[in-house]
Amino acid sequence: MTEAMGNYNNHELKYLRDKLNGSIQNNEDEELLQEQWNQLHSDMESQRAEDECNWVGFGDE
Repeated sequence: MTEAMGNYNNHELKYLRDKLNGSIQNNEDEELLQEQWNQLHSDMESQRAEDECNWVGFGDE
């Protein structure tokens, strides 16, 4: 899961979260899952900042 935030859907987000918190059993490397989760949050924060900037710009017109 290294795509940009826009390529994630809610099911994928919840599935990754559940694998990390152990409610879904998996054989994946926890460190790799954590890296994916951290990257996802970084992508989401970048997207949010861009959206807020666009909103402010639109509101100024």
